[in-house]
Amino acid sequence: MSASPAALLPNAHRPARAGRWVKPSRRRAVYAAITVVAGAFLVLMTYFPLIFVASNSLKSGGNIFTNGVFTLFNQFDFHNYAVAWSGIDQPLLNTVIVAALSVVIGVLAAALGAYAFSQLRFRGKSVLFMAYVCLLFVPWTLTLIPLFLTVQKLHMFNTWWALILPYSATAQPLLVLIFRGFFDQIPDELLQSARVDGCSERQVLRRVVAPLTRPILFTGAILVTINVWGDYLWPTIVIQDPHRLTISAGMIQFVNSFGVNLSEGGAVFAAYIIVTAPMFLLVGLSMRYFVSGLTEGALKL
Repeated sequence: MSASPAALLPNAHRPARAGRWVKPSRRRAVYAAITVVAGAFLVLMTYFPLIFVASNSLKSGGNIFTNGVFTLFNQFDFHNYAVAWSGIDQPLLNTVIVAALSVVIGVLAAALGAYAFSQLRFRGKSVLFMAYVCLLFVPWTLTLIPLFLTVQKLHMFNTWWALILPYSATAQPLLVLIFRGFFDQIPDELLQSARVDGCSERQVLRRVVAPLTRPILFTGAILVTINVWGDYLWPTIVIQDPHRLTISAGMIQFVNSFGVNLSEGGAVFAAYIIVTAPMFLLVGLSMRYFVSGLTEGALKL
């Protein structure tokens, strides 16, 4: 009795049963469902603190004390935002001024330094660059005492320059590292053609390099702004005038002004919303440029 043609085929060439094709599809469906559930859980855990703070920012102090902080959106008292704004408007304005000047000075200095490390040739450039980047491994807290003594020697204590110059200086190692990777990608032929046309290095930097490096410069500006906005320790050390405090220290001062009084508890939550909203808007609206600047600048790091 002769064997059937299907029996003569090797195992690898035999037609697969229908059940063998169903199992992988079911497995993919299970994996997809697990991914969706895990992603939804992470999103919920990420945004729940914001929802929690936003809900309590609309409650009166009595409502928070009576119903608890975890009762969501059972009252809408927008007066809390007026109270919060009256307490943190000056620190918020101070932070905008300090951040703007720190961005201008810090980003400009880092761009010039990164351009020198990338395009200019001088003896010891690699060693100097590595020593410069090694500053990233120095903890910020170790520099507090020498930086404080330097501020005192320069008679900048209790002034905005005690904030602006240190913020600009401490951002240099990271910004120079990122900027140099971006500048290395600029074709040498483009720069050489500008020099052949009679442009000086200053003109090459202003007319050729600057227009091409806007994304990475914008990324550096965001990094400096976030650093200024979230720093609490340094302003409390070098600033004694409460009218010159930045937003992190000013926020703590605003909260402490109520003491154990719970009647303005909603205003405290409203102040947190006001303080965090600018950073959410800045990062949210500029995320595409921020990511593109980091990725483009990291190709040759």
